[in-house]
Amino acid sequence: MKIKNKVLTILFLTYCTVGFTQDYKKNIESEFTDYLNYIVNMEFEKSMDYITPEFFEIIPKVQLIIVLKQTFSNPAMTFEIIDPKVISVQDAEKIEAKHYALLTYSSQMNIKINNDLEETEQQTNNRLSLTKASFDQTFGAENVSYNEETGIYNIYAKKDAYAISENGNTDWKFLVIEKSQKVILEKILPKTLTDKL
Repeated sequence: MKIKNKVLTILFLTYCTVGFTQDYKKNIESEFTDYLNYIVNMEFEKSMDYITPEFFEIIPKVQLIIVLKQTFSNPAMTFEIIDPKVISVQDAEKIEAKHYALLTYSSQMNIKINNDLEETEQQTNNRLSLTKASFDQTFGAENVSYNEETGIYNIYAKKDAYAISENGNTDWKFLVIEKSQKVILEKILPKTLTDKL
């Protein structure tokens, strides 16, 4: 009888632990999806609520909103994000007073460079090649294609972000990982995490 009770207790604790794990991961996925949707819908002020507050000590919120608005409304470029989604959420780990979970997400970006300048065919080809090479370097050549008929670059972007919470269950804030901005990341994330980048 005692063995049966122990087995039932272990099964119950395992079920509760797995249930808790799934709950906080669902919260992360749900909150990050909200964040992505606000960006896609150009509701940049609302998207700021999902960014870790420490980020704004380095780049002020007002400045970040201006940059986003300029990017999405730049007449020289048509920029569209389609089908953003969370691919995976790793187990959270507690470091000092906060919980951190690495997540991976993807989206499809369609970018069209609007060029009104008169160019020779050679200049156009050079411009297209340089733009493609730049996107290839940033996103990987296998993730970038160019549609000659529409003039649109189709880009599959896959990125990582850290979900950060004080209680490890709700109120997750996010920090997108851009390796080119490691100096900023080192000011926000614990050293054990930035060492992995």
